[in-house]
Amino acid sequence: MSVYKPKNSPYFHFDFVWKGRRFHGSTGCKSKRAAVAHEEIERAKARNGGNLHPPITLDEACGLYQDKVEEQPSWVDTERMMKALIAGLGGMHLLSEITQRDLLALVAKRRAGRVNSSVNREIEVWRAVWRWASKARYDVGDMPDWGALMLKVNRTDPRELSASEEVALFGEIRKDLFDFCQFALKTGWRLSEVIGLRWTDLDMANASAVTRIKGGDFVKRPLTQEMVIIIANQPRVDLIPNVFTYVAVRTKPRLTDKLGRIHPVRLKGHRYPMTEGVLAKPWKAAKLAAGVENFRFHDLRHTRGTRILRATGNLVAAKEALKHRSIKTTLRYAHASDDDIRQALDASESRTIPEARPIHARKA
Repeated sequence: MSVYKPKNSPYFHFDFVWKGRRFHGSTGCKSKRAAVAHEEIERAKARNGGNLHPPITLDEACGLYQDKVEEQPSWVDTERMMKALIAGLGGMHLLSEITQRDLLALVAKRRAGRVNSSVNREIEVWRAVWRWASKARYDVGDMPDWGALMLKVNRTDPRELSASEEVALFGEIRKDLFDFCQFALKTGWRLSEVIGLRWTDLDMANASAVTRIKGGDFVKRPLTQEMVIIIANQPRVDLIPNVFTYVAVRTKPRLTDKLGRIHPVRLKGHRYPMTEGVLAKPWKAAKLAAGVENFRFHDLRHTRGTRILRATGNLVAAKEALKHRSIKTTLRYAHASDDDIRQALDASESRTIPEARPIHARKA
């Protein structure tokens, strides 16, 4: 044991070896708990060549990062990913003791039943936790090689909902979720932005809304007449600030899920704020019934972006409508369908150049 209390001394002492060098002395602490904490600092100093960077556990590092991002719209997903990280590695492990091999093993576990892009999003959250702890001057040891952890993702054009698929899909969507899905398609907003829309965010007189987007910024967004009509048709529910709600199909007791989230009582026939979890099963059922394959809810946003570019050819307008930070992201929606290419080929055929004739048909 590296922390002990010598005879005739009121203070605990530490004694450990790091890379063949012995470190020992008094902690100046009378309680063992404080002495252990002091010894961890001494270990951190030894690992960092004498520089003082206090140790931090994975659980503490996640809590530190939570303070930074908890108010962002993506917090629900970030929290879920951090809890999976803690469950996979152990919250009491020091960041400085977690190795590249530990992280590689966790990546292998997280791949089960998930696409590579989903795992990569989790890795991005892990990286943010480490980097934020490092910026706060905690001892994180050797920074992991995050690039080496990332999995290969085949780049594909954003999935666009065809006109016939739209008719079929929306014909199968549950009645109380129909307006929510329509609004998501017509606006191109992210799922969290539509869920988080509140009555106080709206300026109906000027047909606009203020929303919090990815990254935490607040932006003002114009509303079309169709969007205004959808909002105006939503029932206002006492004590619920959200615009979009759903009708509970069954009564559920209060419960705490595996991630520690508390779900309040739900009464059949009553309206409650829309959540991502409420949408999951009805959305999947609607796609199955409509025969629409390989289409996520987020692809409604892709569909709107593609349609804006096809109708206007204006990249800047599409960028602002979707609130992309970079025009490079908007360029993903500038892909061409077979019909686009066919029309371009037809339009590019010149009628002024005479048609060439075979050699054998020419006059001698």
